[in-house]
Amino acid sequence: MASGSHVDVNERRLRPIYDCLDNGNNKKAIQEAEKALKKHKYFQCAKVLKALALLRLGRHDESTVILDEIHSQHPTDEATLQAMAICYRELYRLEAIADLYENARKNCPENEDILSALFMAYVRLGDYKKQQQTAMLLHRLQPNKNPYYFWAVMSIVMQSQTSDNEKLAKGMFLPLAERMIKKYIDENKINAEAEVQLYLIILNLLGKWEEAYEVVTGPLGEKLTSETFFKEKKAAEMFSELNKWPDANAKFKFLLKENPDHWQYWKDYLSSCLKIVQSKWTPPEDAKDCETDHSIDMTSAFISQTITSCSGERPLRGPFLAQLELIKMLGENKELSLEPTGSPLELLQEYFKTFGDKSCCYDDMKLFTDLITKPQQVEMIDLFTKSLDLHNSDGSIVFASDMKVMQRHLTILQLARYLGILDTKTSSEKLALSKECIQRYHHGLEFGKDLLITDIQFSDNFLLMAAYLLVEVWGETKDQHYLIEAIVQLQRGSKNCPANFQFKVLLIHLFSQLGAYGPCQQLYESLEVKHIMNDTLGYLISNHMIRLGHFAAAGANFGSMLKFFAVNHKETAEYLIAAYKYGSFNKIFEFVRFRDKLQNSLQYACAKVESMLLDLILETSSHQSAEQMVTYMEIDPSEEGAPAADFEKLCDNRDLRIMEAWEKECYNSKAASDFSFNEEKAWLRIRSLTLRIIACAVSLGQQVGSNTKNMNNGVGPEKKAANEILESLGKQLCEHAKEYEKEFSTVYKYSLQGPSPTRISKYLADGHYQVVCSMIEYILHVFKLQSEDLEHSENEKQESPSQKVPEILTSLLTKYRGTLFTEIDGKKSINAALAENLSLLVETLSHSAILTGVCHKILKPLKTSWNKRCRKKKAETPPPLPAVFSNFTKLVASFDSCAKDMHVAMRDLDPVLLSVDFSSLSIAESEDSDFPEATEVRKEVLKGIETSYQTSSREVCEIIHNKLQYFSSLRL
Repeated sequence: MASGSHVDVNERRLRPIYDCLDNGNNKKAIQEAEKALKKHKYFQCAKVLKALALLRLGRHDESTVILDEIHSQHPTDEATLQAMAICYRELYRLEAIADLYENARKNCPENEDILSALFMAYVRLGDYKKQQQTAMLLHRLQPNKNPYYFWAVMSIVMQSQTSDNEKLAKGMFLPLAERMIKKYIDENKINAEAEVQLYLIILNLLGKWEEAYEVVTGPLGEKLTSETFFKEKKAAEMFSELNKWPDANAKFKFLLKENPDHWQYWKDYLSSCLKIVQSKWTPPEDAKDCETDHSIDMTSAFISQTITSCSGERPLRGPFLAQLELIKMLGENKELSLEPTGSPLELLQEYFKTFGDKSCCYDDMKLFTDLITKPQQVEMIDLFTKSLDLHNSDGSIVFASDMKVMQRHLTILQLARYLGILDTKTSSEKLALSKECIQRYHHGLEFGKDLLITDIQFSDNFLLMAAYLLVEVWGETKDQHYLIEAIVQLQRGSKNCPANFQFKVLLIHLFSQLGAYGPCQQLYESLEVKHIMNDTLGYLISNHMIRLGHFAAAGANFGSMLKFFAVNHKETAEYLIAAYKYGSFNKIFEFVRFRDKLQNSLQYACAKVESMLLDLILETSSHQSAEQMVTYMEIDPSEEGAPAADFEKLCDNRDLRIMEAWEKECYNSKAASDFSFNEEKAWLRIRSLTLRIIACAVSLGQQVGSNTKNMNNGVGPEKKAANEILESLGKQLCEHAKEYEKEFSTVYKYSLQGPSPTRISKYLADGHYQVVCSMIEYILHVFKLQSEDLEHSENEKQESPSQKVPEILTSLLTKYRGTLFTEIDGKKSINAALAENLSLLVETLSHSAILTGVCHKILKPLKTSWNKRCRKKKAETPPPLPAVFSNFTKLVASFDSCAKDMHVAMRDLDPVLLSVDFSSLSIAESEDSDFPEATEVRKEVLKGIETSYQTSSREVCEIIHNKLQYFSSLRL
């Protein structure tokens, strides 16, 4: 009773603190905690809750002091432990949670709650061996609770999955897990479906399909009740693994009778049929009611029978597509010399007749268009077109009478584009078709008058088709007004249907083609990219922000992306904990794979590196601020791959299929995706090396400035000195640059729906990396002078390697300078490459500024020492000033001059300062002149482009201004 009342009193005292924390009133929570501590000085939980409130107020140091104090006392009180675990989770000190509960376990070895929390702490860390040990302690404490035993089994299975030694996995871990479950089966202790599922997982991993089939069909299979036809589906899969194709065929046939529209069942069924025919299997003579289809005729008959039985008001697509899939499989199987069943052209026509008014028709039919020849493809499109009444005898447009007719027309256009039939049209014919599509789009809006604002309009694809055609005409004629017209039409479509993400994604692509990132930011925000979409869709803007000089937007976007990746690791750990608690063992594999994919994400690595480089550009107006920034980043330059992930483990999670462009079949999207992934990795390596070089150089300068003799930071004798690391990184940068020059010398031509190229081609072709390499040589050159007598040094007399750096920058500036508009044949167009080139040049200047600051840090003590020596020799003739000092002064002056020239060049990009009117761009008559409201949208588009260039100019000029301040502070 006394103990219980003590707990109640403590709860009453803590309740106000909990309420304040729940309401987000952290200051009040601190006050309430201090009140409780005045009455009870050693009240651990009150102290921890105060630490939590301090942590949420951003006072991390004060919070950490309290947590360390309580941690050293090895608390065992449940409320205190839970509060500390929350603190450590927010600080992302997961190891501390495990240590906390491990100490509590030693003090209370019989406490089930503490042991359970310790197990979950190891789940967060992914320490499967410790999980197993803790789960077995729980099992010994509570032998009648099955979940604890199966936590141990699952931990052993996970050890097998993370083991690099396959023999160890299949020879020790998995057999041990199997024996542990068999023991429970023999003792009749299996109680739950999750336990049977785990046994099946182990048998599948061991490849014991016969045993797995016996489990599914035996008494244990009766517990598998959560999913309809689960046993039949598992049996079919196991028969397939055992190559028992007749049995597999019968099972898939049964499943198809229950669900005739399941496409995967159809593919597996047809595959089993071909395997049976190939093996020439026939049923035994005494077999009765054999369900296996062992010939192509029987397979065709079953498909036809299914089509007949499903033909009602809503026919199913699966059986119709199965006919085409059978023909496709027969054509691909070279070992079977069998005639196809039916004509592919007739089947495709039949499919269009039945499902042509469904939006899925195009996606279904494009899978099988290869079954017919090119002339047949043209014939098929002609037949489809003639089946609709699209034009009057005088050529005027006949608009669709209902939504179904409109959708059939859209399907025809999509197939024609996919098959390359629209490619045969001339530019004028494409323009006429685009105008017709725009008119049909506006007419089709009538069918969607009652749709919600969150619904996509039925006729939106007409506008998309018109935009693609206009972009193609731009590509053929190089007349930029067609590109702008496509943007105008898409912008109008986006206003009519804000829910259509296709418009917005295509607009981002097109605006970036014009060198204008400004409108892209608003479009990207309107996509409401959240959570995992930061990883899959972040690529839409990540290559454009810095490239086009919008550094503030880049900082904000990279920040939100990195926040998602940081939170993800914490959240995934909680998903894993929930999976163990509820026995969803099959989900544990998925969550672990999900966590690993995000941890090794290309987008994550790129955002991390680019964000750091961006901070070094934006937040450094003096060398002191650069040193503070590098110290804050905590980069280890000697670590291979730092700060990016392991390059070999990087995975491409980008969703490159978000935009359906009904792309021509000749375009190899897989090759483009692979090339883009390699290009992104190469660019990431260049950027990561640049970041490590800057960090290492700044660190070297700090060590020299603090008169540190030991240049390895005191981290063991085996670690290289900073100057050696810097030299090694410089060599790596040069080697990789020369290697990548061969592969990425020209910009890859991606399709509209493909990814955007990186800046690696421009960076390598124009020799930007040579600036960094030359500055490294100069830093190492002046570093060597520390240990030499400047008056008699041979190194001092050598020509400075840095002198060619301003020459490279000046020559690039001369090459890049230009006017915002170019004029060809009296038509003005935007010089889209200008902003990209100058932004890249200013980035290179910014990196040079920091590296020059390192040289200043090294030379300043040498100059001071030299001046002291000269003052001591007053009676003597003072020796001439070493050339290294005058060379450095000249170098800074050259950089200063170059930066001022860049400032002028960037100001020439500002439309306001130039008094340039974007409406003066040559815009031909609108493609939809019948719709006067397009004029207002066109003005908005041109104003958006103008504002974007103005922002680029001002942000880049601001960076140059910072660098001028930087250079002015580098005086010896």
